[in-house]
Amino acid sequence: MRARSAGTLALALAALACTEGGGDGGGGFVIERRPIAANCTPVGSAFPSGLDTLSQASGLASLAQFEPPSVFALDLEAERPRAVAVHDLDPDSDGDGLEDGPENARVLGLPFPSFPPTLGELSAPRDDLGLVSTSDYEQVLFFDAARALPREAQVETPAGFDPRDYPLLPPPGASAPRTGLSTLVCVFPPAPALDSEGDPIGVEERCDPATPGYFSRFTAGKALAGGRLFVATSNKGSGIRFRPGTLLVYLWSEAGGEIRVGPDPVEPVLFTRHFNPTGVERVVTEGGRELVLVTSSGPIGAGTGAANVRGESAVEVIDPAVPRLAAVIPLGRAGPAFDALAVDPGGRIAWLGASSQRQLYAIDLRALDDPALYVASGPPAELPGAVVFDAAAPLVLPDRADGPAPQTCEGFTHAAVNAAGSEVFATDFCDGTFTRVRMNLDAAAPVPWPRDRFAVASQATPFAPSDAVGLLRAPGVVRVRPGEPGLDYDTPDVLVTAGQPDAQLCALRVESE
Repeated sequence: MRARSAGTLALALAALACTEGGGDGGGGFVIERRPIAANCTPVGSAFPSGLDTLSQASGLASLAQFEPPSVFALDLEAERPRAVAVHDLDPDSDGDGLEDGPENARVLGLPFPSFPPTLGELSAPRDDLGLVSTSDYEQVLFFDAARALPREAQVETPAGFDPRDYPLLPPPGASAPRTGLSTLVCVFPPAPALDSEGDPIGVEERCDPATPGYFSRFTAGKALAGGRLFVATSNKGSGIRFRPGTLLVYLWSEAGGEIRVGPDPVEPVLFTRHFNPTGVERVVTEGGRELVLVTSSGPIGAGTGAANVRGESAVEVIDPAVPRLAAVIPLGRAGPAFDALAVDPGGRIAWLGASSQRQLYAIDLRALDDPALYVASGPPAELPGAVVFDAAAPLVLPDRADGPAPQTCEGFTHAAVNAAGSEVFATDFCDGTFTRVRMNLDAAAPVPWPRDRFAVASQATPFAPSDAVGLLRAPGVVRVRPGEPGLDYDTPDVLVTAGQPDAQLCALRVESE
């Protein structure tokens, strides 16, 4: 579940000083002495919620911001990102003719808070297509990512569906033009229907008064694959309780510039084996197989450190052509971060950050090229042999000597792979560090990749620690520009969101000299 955070009010740009290289890497780690400067652009008053790069030719990035709720297109062809288009969320963001929240609640008798929805993860499969998740008012919004403008799709509901199951879609058998796709769905988990605390799931009267079920809530990551749109909903309940996680499945087609989308009539909902599905990523393995990888982060509290992780986590593998849950890669009590997996360009390995500790996890994608995984129709295969780094054996990032006390902030990391597939870049919210991890994937090796193929190479401090009031801090999502630095472009190669003292999008020169 992507937690909603409160940002500090905007301060003057002069306050955005960057700390230089240094700190204690410990354990023989090489700490980078060359400072990496963060050249930043304000994008709102609170933490940016979603970020993706667009094509190399466009030189753009797309960003979502939930306070105020808006979508940006930013030009990356300078030292500092430059906003070229901004769209503030409309009161009727999905174009259904009813104002989000209160009017829909009144007309349909559904439990919505007031506008605006909370904008979350953003993915941009193409320059002309951005997909933005929203929670509170559950949906996926459609955007032209390069222009930051809403775009329309024909949203349809198959005939024969119970109209209660998709209360904000057109009636069964009908379609309508929309700028958003509702992800508020009545879902009914298989027995035994238990929440993350082991208690039975009750009934939702507005869905079915006789069958345990609930409305899908907390829309998270999504991906297009196999002619379908897959959308994760975390389904967080009260406190630290999570209901069984869901992956909503919608048929997706495009012809003549028109998008048509609606629930899959055969498999509209897949249930994840672990709680709290968050990130969703389309991958193509080294062997050419298209898959969808779902990060099931497991039950997580509102604190920090290992004690904040309340249950098991995994990467769950979806065969999008069926669709079917084909395999589960267990990670233990890892508490992965809520971002999509970071995949190397060769489709050989995927990395995850950690939501509560200063470490990374990784899985070997070569294990997913086994054709035997995709011929059965029964339970998914368990693949512990695909694990490279997990809760029991994580890749631990160095601590910053002047970082916050562990009891106040023990780590929250995000990861991205460079364009060459030779390094992993990791940010840490707590320490404000930017760490480079070397990968050696060039020579053949057994599955999983041996851990000695990966090592922390250097660490810099372009951001201040989380307790340094008034300085640029709280780095989050990290993305790498497509193309080869210095050849395809001469400007910064890495983008990082920062949340305090106000929302920023920062450009870093890491491999672009």
